[in-house]
Amino acid sequence: LLINPWIYDFAAFNLWIEPLGLFYIASILRQHNYEIAFIDCLDRYHPELLKLQGRRSPKIRDYGCGQYHKEIIAKPDILKHVPRKYGRYGITLDIFDADLEKQDKPDVVLVTSKMTYWYPGPFEVIRRVKRRYPDAPVILGGTYATLCYQHAVEHSGADYVIAGEGEFQTLKLVDALTGNISDYSACPKDIGDYPFPAHDLNRQRDYVAILTSRGCPMRCAYCAVWLLNPGFRQRRAENVLDELEWCYHELGVRNFAFYDDALLLNSKNHIHKILDGIIQRNLRCYFHTPNSMHAQVIDYELAEKMYNAGFKTIRISLETSDAQRQKTASSDKVTNIGFRRAVENLKTAGFTSNDIKVYLLMGLPGQSLQEVRDSIAFVHDCGVQVSLAEYAPVPGTVEWRKAVSEYRKPKASLRFARANGFNPNSDPLLHNNTIFPFQTDSVTYKDFEKIKMFASEGNRRISVKSQKQSNIL
Repeated sequence: LLINPWIYDFAAFNLWIEPLGLFYIASILRQHNYEIAFIDCLDRYHPELLKLQGRRSPKIRDYGCGQYHKEIIAKPDILKHVPRKYGRYGITLDIFDADLEKQDKPDVVLVTSKMTYWYPGPFEVIRRVKRRYPDAPVILGGTYATLCYQHAVEHSGADYVIAGEGEFQTLKLVDALTGNISDYSACPKDIGDYPFPAHDLNRQRDYVAILTSRGCPMRCAYCAVWLLNPGFRQRRAENVLDELEWCYHELGVRNFAFYDDALLLNSKNHIHKILDGIIQRNLRCYFHTPNSMHAQVIDYELAEKMYNAGFKTIRISLETSDAQRQKTASSDKVTNIGFRRAVENLKTAGFTSNDIKVYLLMGLPGQSLQEVRDSIAFVHDCGVQVSLAEYAPVPGTVEWRKAVSEYRKPKASLRFARANGFNPNSDPLLHNNTIFPFQTDSVTYKDFEKIKMFASEGNRRISVKSQKQSNIL
């Protein structure tokens, strides 16, 4: 039994989210003759949830995205000071319990996890599974389990916790628990030889999340990708195209979200071949890049191919326009000149200002409000919109290690540090990006609200201008 847990947070939105790690594990287990059952706590199409909402289908926004069902719940004590409502996102507890009751007694239960501060979701799943099937071993994996391994071992209630990529660790553990004997010599070493993730387990077919690679060769100071997926490996273009074609023809999917952390690297031998194949195979669908792309790589040839292949949602990483921070924190992966050139290439290829958004980081330790404001102004001057991403401390990253060192000083400058946020043994709830950016001595909640308003007003002006230009054309 595989379970995708609820999200517990102040806000959550379905931006083409799919439990890809769990689906890869499902496909590996199927390959070794295991029967799979799946409960998705984030299932917007669950018939009992729709009945509760009085709807025939969920409310869908652009290209399959949309809101999760939300139930307001009590905030954990450690978050009581945050002036926002806290919620559980997904199906109701009663619906989950009913689904659990319908299952045959599972031999093993696998639970995934995402953000470190979303761990209450997996914990609640494990608690309810243990109550219903006290003898069934529970395995916990995923992002939280990897980055906060000791916390998960001590507090989750899982019988086993797996850190890192889980496909073959899980297979071996499940074999040991069930007495099955698999031929591990037949397990593929190349990710391009893995069976396709079990997208068919999803009740919804509005979209599919795709990974054409794992890992990232960059070492950005705030990012933990290299801890979650060591090394950088790309699938063969033909293998990616076969997965797209299977989802297109067999599952009827028309929206695909690339969730790579480095989609455009080695572009001539990778993304160019994928785009050529999409066009040649006549896959008439829409593509989205919620994890963002490296602007420095986007020349006109690539931009034109993306446009012709059906890319609709373009997200670019800039993080900051501050040249020094670009070098020290962002691996020197983009310059302002390279970014401006990428935007020009995208627009020349046919993308509008409403198709393109740029991720900027807000709330980095040591980052001034003026730096954020200047970065917003620079992006708007390039004629595209800003998407502000509040920084959240990620255990194991360079910024985390620096902040832990700061926390240990007698006079820590961060109010957040004094609240034990950077204590390596603190509650991962304090990693929440909703609360972290505001926990400095010199910046208030209102200061950041003003910055957000500044970004929103500029975005609105650009959107209106872009719409007028589209109407003229």
